Amino acid sequence: MIAMVAVGVALHPSIAHAQTIDPELEDAWAFMQEQMPGVPYALLTEACKEGEVMIYHGSWQDAEDAQIAGFTARFPCIQVRKQGGGMSDIRERYLAEFRAGQRIADLVQDSNSNVLDNHAKAGYLTNYVISNDSKFKDNTKSTSNWYSMRRGMAGIAWNTDLVTDAEAAKLNEWKGILDPRWKDVAAVGDISAGGVAYLPFYAWRKLYGDDFIKQLGSLNIRNIGGTNNAAAALASGDVQIVFNASETALVPLLEKGAPIKWTLPSPGVGPLTGQAVTGNAPHPNAAKLYQEYSFTTEGYALFQKLGGVPTMTGVKDARDVAAEPWYKVPTQIFEYSEEDATAAVKDVVKLFNENVAAGRR
Repeated sequence: MIAMVAVGVALHPSIAHAQTIDPELEDAWAFMQEQMPGVPYALLTEACKEGEVMIYHGSWQDAEDAQIAGFTARFPCIQVRKQGGGMSDIRERYLAEFRAGQRIADLVQDSNSNVLDNHAKAGYLTNYVISNDSKFKDNTKSTSNWYSMRRGMAGIAWNTDLVTDAEAAKLNEWKGILDPRWKDVAAVGDISAGGVAYLPFYAWRKLYGDDFIKQLGSLNIRNIGGTNNAAAALASGDVQIVFNASETALVPLLEKGAPIKWTLPSPGVGPLTGQAVTGNAPHPNAAKLYQEYSFTTEGYALFQKLGGVPTMTGVKDARDVAAEPWYKVPTQIFEYSEEDATAAVKDVVKLFNENVAAGRR
C-alpha cells in the first residue's frame, strides 16, 4: 500500500484544510503550487487516473516536442500522444471527428485565432480559464477559450552562401522583394494552407494593393508546398530566397548550422497560434493540466525557445536567434481583423494563383 502524506493545502483563497498527498505526486504538486496558483490537487489526481492526453498541433514539431518532454518529466503519470500536420489538414480532421461524435483530440492548436473563436461559438471548445490568465493581454487570448502560444512571424529569408550582405540590405523592407535581383531564384511557400504562409500576401495586398502581388509574378517565383519544405529548399541552396518564410521552420535549421538569415520588415507580420481544450475531450482533466502547463513560465519557455516570438508577459525571448546581432523583431505589428483575413482568402488566393503560382515548380 502506498503511504500518503497529509499537508495543509489551500484549494480556495478562503478555505484551507488538510489534504492527503500521494508521495508519488509530491513533486508534481509542488510544481503546480508554484507555477499554477489556485489549481486544485484533484485536477492532478484525476488527470493521472486518465493517464493520457492527445494534442492536435501544426507543423511546429520541434517546439511541441520540447514542451511535451517538459510536461512528461513533471507529470510522468500521463502519456502524451500527438497528431501533427499541415494546419488546414489538422483543422478539418478535428472538425470532422467532432461532428461525427468521435472523441479523440484533447487539445487543439490553430494558427488562425478566428477559427478558434468560431470553434468556441459553435461549442467545439471547453470553457476553461487558466491560472495564469492575467499574464496574457486581451489581444493575445480569448479568456476561457484559447491562449496564444506564440506569434509565428513571417519574414524574408535568404541563403547567405548565395546572397551577399549588400544584396540582403534590400530586404529590410517588404518592397525589397520586388527587386529584379530575385528573378528566377526566389520561392514562396504555397498559401493554400493558410496561417503564416498566407498572411504576408494578405498584408501586402492591404498595405500596397493588388499591383504589388502582380509585380511578383514577373520574377518567375517557385511555389513550394509547405513552409517547412520552402525553408529546407532555402537551406540546401535549391533556392536563394523565400519571400514568406516562417520563423518556426527557419530557427531549427539555423541551429543546425544552415547558412540562412532573415529579416522581419516593419510592419511585422505574424499570426497568433492558440491552444484550447476541445469541447469533447476524452481526457478532460489531463487536457486541462496540459493546458495549465503550457502556460506556466517553464512550459511556455520550452515551446517558445523553438516556437516563435513570446506573447506571455514576463517571458524573455529565449531563442538563440534573438541574441544574433542581425536579428530584430519589429516594434510595429501589422494589425488586422482575423475575420477580414479569413473573408479575403478567396480573393487573395485567386490573385496568388493568377500571378505567383504560375511560376517555377
